[in-house]
Amino acid sequence: MGSLSKLAVDRPITFLMTTLILLGFGFYGLQNLRLNLYPDVSFPTITVYTSYEGVAPEDIETLVTRPIEESVGSISGIRKVRSLSSQGASVVKLNFEWGTDLYEAENDVRKELGFVERSIPDDAETPLVFSYDPNQEPIVVLTVTSNARSPRELRTYSKQVLEQRLERINGIASVETSGGLERQINVQIDNEKMRLYNITIADIASKLQQENIQVPAGQLTEGNTIYSLRTIGEFKNVDQIRNTIITVRNEQPLLLKDIAKVEDGIAQPIGNVHINGENGVILNVYRQSDANVVSSANAVVGGLDEIKRSLPNDIEISVLTNKADFIEESISNLLLTGVQAVLLVVLILLAFLRSGRSALIIAISIPVSIITTFTVMDIADLSLNIISLSGLTLAVGMVVDDAVVVLENIFRFREQGAGRNEASVKGAKEVAVPVVISTLTTLVVFLPILFVPGIAGFLFRDLALTISFSLSISSLVALTLIPLMTSQFFKEKAQSFEAKNKIAVFFSNLLNKIESTYNKQLDAALNRSGMVVTGAVLLFVISLPLFYFIGGEFFPRVDENAFTLQVQREPGVNLFELERSISQVESIIEQEVPEARLVVSDYGDKEGIEGADDPGGFTGTVRIELVPQNERDRTQFEITSSLLEELKIVPGVQIQEIIIDPLSPDGENGLIVQIFGYDPAIKEELANGVKEKLLQVDGINSVFSTSDQGRPELRLIMDRERISRVGMNTNQVATAVSNAVKGNVATAFVDQGVEFEVVVELDPMDKSQSVDLANIQIQTPDGNWMPLKNLARVERYSGPTNVLRIDQERVTEVTAELTGTDLKTATAGARALLNDVDWPDEYRYEIAGTAEEQTESFNFLLIAFMIAGILTYMVMASQFESLVEPFIIILTIPLALTGVLIMLWITGTSVSVTSMVGLILLTGIVVNNGIVMIDYIKILQSRGIERHQAIADGATRRLRPILMTAFTTILSMVPLALELGSG
Repeated sequence: MGSLSKLAVDRPITFLMTTLILLGFGFYGLQNLRLNLYPDVSFPTITVYTSYEGVAPEDIETLVTRPIEESVGSISGIRKVRSLSSQGASVVKLNFEWGTDLYEAENDVRKELGFVERSIPDDAETPLVFSYDPNQEPIVVLTVTSNARSPRELRTYSKQVLEQRLERINGIASVETSGGLERQINVQIDNEKMRLYNITIADIASKLQQENIQVPAGQLTEGNTIYSLRTIGEFKNVDQIRNTIITVRNEQPLLLKDIAKVEDGIAQPIGNVHINGENGVILNVYRQSDANVVSSANAVVGGLDEIKRSLPNDIEISVLTNKADFIEESISNLLLTGVQAVLLVVLILLAFLRSGRSALIIAISIPVSIITTFTVMDIADLSLNIISLSGLTLAVGMVVDDAVVVLENIFRFREQGAGRNEASVKGAKEVAVPVVISTLTTLVVFLPILFVPGIAGFLFRDLALTISFSLSISSLVALTLIPLMTSQFFKEKAQSFEAKNKIAVFFSNLLNKIESTYNKQLDAALNRSGMVVTGAVLLFVISLPLFYFIGGEFFPRVDENAFTLQVQREPGVNLFELERSISQVESIIEQEVPEARLVVSDYGDKEGIEGADDPGGFTGTVRIELVPQNERDRTQFEITSSLLEELKIVPGVQIQEIIIDPLSPDGENGLIVQIFGYDPAIKEELANGVKEKLLQVDGINSVFSTSDQGRPELRLIMDRERISRVGMNTNQVATAVSNAVKGNVATAFVDQGVEFEVVVELDPMDKSQSVDLANIQIQTPDGNWMPLKNLARVERYSGPTNVLRIDQERVTEVTAELTGTDLKTATAGARALLNDVDWPDEYRYEIAGTAEEQTESFNFLLIAFMIAGILTYMVMASQFESLVEPFIIILTIPLALTGVLIMLWITGTSVSVTSMVGLILLTGIVVNNGIVMIDYIKILQSRGIERHQAIADGATRRLRPILMTAFTTILSMVPLALELGSG
């Protein structure tokens, strides 16, 4: 390394050109880096979603979920199987071990599903298989409103026009419409006419399907021309459907309109969307998997200008959320934080070095190290995200450490009279080994993070690599560029570095006084070493209990300028009643949250996969978009807390905040208690007991259980004997009832390229009350008709709103809303109380959700911390060729931990995954100062200086660079710690 410094001094132009080339590659690499909010995390989770509309949760469990679980549950590598059977949908989530090849696992899942599909009912949709990616959330969410169109017209326009135009934008994969009313062609059969003409709903549906066709019929050659032949029989308008000939009686055609009402209407409303209290629709825009989030989102926003110019006057479209905004704002804030950190570092250097020229030399090393890092990040295929940028911001203060040590040593040689070239070479050469070793110790502490499993390891891998790259480059810069610049910029004549102005004089005198005081105190401490060591040990021991007074959370929450509330009514409530409650909530928000710029409510049953985890049509979500932080006095969390208190006056509802965590693929957030066991009645009793216990924990004000309320059901109890006597089976009767009540999707009517379902069903007037079910007419095989009451009886029942299963075992969940406590404290309190519960045999509880992930991640990071300490010891033992001397430095780590605990306690900051990673990072920083100090003390001893004096002189001599590197590192992190802005 010393020869490299000499080469840099001897060949300055060569190294200058090399530096410029590296900077050029750095800027090129920066242009290539992808912009994302989070690192590219591949969650080992595969989801199987199956839609089976109109089917109750328990039937979904039996007919769909269980067969899928039994089929895919045996695939190797699965850690947990979690399923949710809700109204009309089954979701089976397969959690694999971290590191599993998801491509291969997904193929295994599809293969197993191929065998089980034949046992799933034919009218259920084909199971969809997909993996979770937090970067595949909607990149832009748009709202569409109109002051003239009906909800049906608005939705139809959105699907026919807006979806197609948005999907043509470069980088966009798909657009999904939510809200409004779905257009549907309703064919409503009169119960009596159906019996009079001896025609069933299935007959009519089959006839419509046969009449609505477009079939290729081959080719026809006529002369020299070949014609493609097509049979055109698709319905062009609704009148054609009305005039469809169903059958011929007495040589007279029986038209559909003769026995049914055919209307161009709407599907049964299951949900709706309000935008600032008015009806509207939402457009969720998804990017292609390989498209850049920011550029795709900006393309959508840019494309809106063109779309708006062609919109009808009554339609208004606006942006609800734009992921690019948050990403760009977060990254801009981090870049600003980096600039602030650089300025603070330069000020510290000016104060310590008392020379603008010297401070400039070190300051130049910062952008050289950081910009060159972009090249390595590009080669390593990292993205520019809030984690990697945080790493670069943290590195700002650390990259100058080596430069400071080198420059300070060059200063020392200059003060001893050496020329600028000689001082530059000797100064860099003398500290080359400790500089490299100290950098190596910092790098090895990150090595365990690269192997930490789980979300924490994957998430902070970018941070570890980014800091490692920048520190490695900074070492080379310190040993080459710093001596090069000192040899060129320092004056040839040796000089003393006395201060020239009042500010410099003040800092010079202050530092001299600190050094003098330190030397005296150190001398006294060396004479009372036993007392000092005892005091240090006692301080460490006394600080340990502080850990129990410090809260804990998985990831710290940030102010995202928005939050979401869930509004829940009793199961079975109709859409009108739910809408009334939603409107009351919206009214209170309007009064109590003047900071809200947009309020969007989405209530009722959700559509498709989006509603798979939804508890049912009795809930709604209200998302409140706030003005930017610099335009309001209250934080997002203060607004949320105050609003939840005000919303307690809304009757008949349960309201809680939904913390949407894109880094949690299970969607399990907060404190969740899972109760395992067979008997639902016993589990419900246990759940009530758990709720009582949780409410005793400070900071838990409300709890919710999956067994709180049942969904009202009407059950048809089949009379198998009677059904058999008329020559039928239960499946035939059930199908007839399903056709009458749910309807039969006969075919599709295409209008302007968009398909709308044609549904044949019983006239709503014939099925409006539960008593009407008994009179539904069932056709028997001999052509006769009889009411359903002759074949089955109707019973009222309260069924579950959904059925949750974990590892093929039914589970009841109790969720606690944390409003005045942290996750660690709440979990500890809950566990202590739940252990006192007398749990019956074969019944147990587990604490899940974020608490489970937190415990697992903390354990892995604690192991990583211990391994980092061991690796650091090994590196130092190799440098010092001693098994004892490294312990001198290693023993300073517990004192650093003491400082961490005290500061966390004073600031009220919770222990989180990020603070655990910071602790690992601190391990490398702490030992660096010790390495340089011990190395210099050994140099003094090799010159014949007595040990006591060598320690005192060496420590005093290294105090200034140690303080300099400590302050630059600390102050570079201050802007990041203050959490200014988003991100």
